[in-house]
Amino acid sequence: MFTLIELNSLQEAVIALGKFKQLKSLNSVIQPLSDSLVKHGMLQHKDKDIRILVATCFCEIIRVLAPDPGFSDDVFRDIFKLLQSIFAETGDYKSPYFSRRVKLLETVAKLNFCVLMLDVGCEDLILKMFKIFFSAVREQHPQSVINAMSSIMARILEDKLEEKDLEPLIFQEKFSEPLLDVILQNLLKESKASGGSGGFARLAVSVIQNCNEKLERCICTFLRSCILNRESIGSELKEWYHDILYEIFQSAPQMLVSVIPSLSHELLTDQVDVRIKALNLLRKCFSLPGHKIAEEYHNLFMDFLNRFTDKSAEVRLCALSCGKALYANNPSGTGSSQILTELESRLLDFDDRVRMQAVSIVCDVSRLQIGSVTNELISQVADRLRDKKVSVRKKALQKLLELYQDYCTKCVGDIKMHFEQIPCKILMLCYDKDCKEFRPQSLEYVLAEDLFPVSLSVEERTNHWIFLSSLFTPLHVKALNAILSQKRRLRNALQAYLHLRVNEEEIGSDEMERNTKALFKKMSALFPDPAEAEECFYELNQVNDDDIFKMLADLINVGDALSTRDNLLRKIGDQSPLFEFLRLLSSKCLLNIFSSRHVSYILDHLTFDTSVRHTKLDYSPLLLLSAIISAFPSLLRSSEEKFRQLLADKDIPFNEQLIQFLAKEGSNISIRLSDCYNFLERVRLEGTQAEAKLAVSAIAALSDSSEQVIVPNLCKVCLSHFLYVDAVLSHVISIGTKLR
Repeated sequence: MFTLIELNSLQEAVIALGKFKQLKSLNSVIQPLSDSLVKHGMLQHKDKDIRILVATCFCEIIRVLAPDPGFSDDVFRDIFKLLQSIFAETGDYKSPYFSRRVKLLETVAKLNFCVLMLDVGCEDLILKMFKIFFSAVREQHPQSVINAMSSIMARILEDKLEEKDLEPLIFQEKFSEPLLDVILQNLLKESKASGGSGGFARLAVSVIQNCNEKLERCICTFLRSCILNRESIGSELKEWYHDILYEIFQSAPQMLVSVIPSLSHELLTDQVDVRIKALNLLRKCFSLPGHKIAEEYHNLFMDFLNRFTDKSAEVRLCALSCGKALYANNPSGTGSSQILTELESRLLDFDDRVRMQAVSIVCDVSRLQIGSVTNELISQVADRLRDKKVSVRKKALQKLLELYQDYCTKCVGDIKMHFEQIPCKILMLCYDKDCKEFRPQSLEYVLAEDLFPVSLSVEERTNHWIFLSSLFTPLHVKALNAILSQKRRLRNALQAYLHLRVNEEEIGSDEMERNTKALFKKMSALFPDPAEAEECFYELNQVNDDDIFKMLADLINVGDALSTRDNLLRKIGDQSPLFEFLRLLSSKCLLNIFSSRHVSYILDHLTFDTSVRHTKLDYSPLLLLSAIISAFPSLLRSSEEKFRQLLADKDIPFNEQLIQFLAKEGSNISIRLSDCYNFLERVRLEGTQAEAKLAVSAIAALSDSSEQVIVPNLCKVCLSHFLYVDAVLSHVISIGTKLR
């Protein structure tokens, strides 16, 4: 055991040696020290302080006496073993010895004397040292540690390859390099975040980035050989050559200039699995920021584009994913327009899986930058809502809703017609007979919950609806009316059922059962799955909690229905078998497609927005308004003054649905006949026979006791204008019915 004095002597020796310059003549001075250290077994000492001091002494001796310090091969081996044992402990970055070990590591890297291991036949120790570096490296290590380790390994590899004097083209046949294998294996390892011990890939990348031309050639030859003739490679790493290529492409893409074009060989091979793997590699490379594959490797890019029409559907699917990655990385970059062209062509692919993927990708890339994709392409995606395959139609609906929501969020106040075509085409799904998800019962939920983003204001939603209405055909109006009508019928039927429950004691049990059954049948028909809904209604009927039914009644009658719905669902609990049913039922009961605020905004648009008067938009909002208030007259109550102003406007065009609304609901709204008599009289005189008949009925419905004199006079006018007795009788009977 060394005494404290001897330890101090070692420290003094380290200091003294550090002051010497490289000079061969100092051999006689230094020789006794080195002989003493070897003789006393200091290279095998167990004390940590002494081992570091001894290792430092030998490093300084090798530096001063370079290039030939005069050690035997056995002494060299012992020195390298000592150094390796110290380097293995650098993984303990919290140790008080850490800084001294790092300093020793940096000294060894700076002196470059590890290459002497090649001269003295220490191949086994070299391989062991490479493995020690990768096992000791940590994510927490400073960059100086990584640099020192990578410098040592790179220099050894360079000298070893120089010694072999390799011909790159025969690499796979004549040479297998375990050291390079160690680096490439660790390049593929992921850092172990849980223990904080991972730094393998970081070190491997550093070695590769610091390698010289010969090492670069060696790696590239290996990768090209894997691509062109993988079976001839002896290394097990050939199974992961794509992963190796990708990792190198991330950190040193310039190294692979001669390798990347070889991937065309795999894109053109007859083996489907090889083409798919090549495309998956390209997809990962395309996803890397700043890559320029399409620009720098034009031939490879063209071979890639041809895979969109590959005979294999699986390959075409992979090509679509690659195209998405390339476009998403740089929507305005080289080749982006060609990618969009290929995506468009796959919308009509004969394989429904490819069409689904194409729909999904076009919508996703459109969301990246609203307006970057052509109007025609958006239109063609929307056309997939009419695809012959239900699965494609469902995917198109899902992705188009996501796209439309993004458009509404990002383009507030900037209406774009090709995006507004999306809801129009969704409405046309009402006529799809072979899929229950597209019937009005299901599309009601789509319009209420999925069409607009939650954050979009009612005013903005109304602006979209107003523009949409300008694109409506009679089929769109019919579909919207069907959706609103079924919501109204469900609300009315549920209200009737709740009324039955309240008056159950006054109604006989037989009648109660008969009426309840009829109402359940009626309401169930308004759900996507009528049979399942009917079962749920019967289960709900067995619930004994009156608060549940009171909250259902409030959903229909109370203004703040959203909070009522939340309370209802909270009370029933998400573990209840009725939870999903009540969630859907409560949604159907809410006025969540249109509200009184929608009606108010539409009336503002019609009465106060002079910028759009006398345009093609003039008539369409009136159609929309008529559809809404015809289904839900109560939505007009807070806007009756605006409605009166609208009816008093001489420029308002005739609208049969609006007049029919006045005829049907006139007695239930706070509008006097005098408010709209001029409008109705004009309709009676200038409108068609059907409009005139409705106008007369509306006048009768709006008449009160103070205005009864109008009706007899109107009857006389009608008698003088109609030539046929059946028409006269029809109108007189109609007026009489309204008066009663």
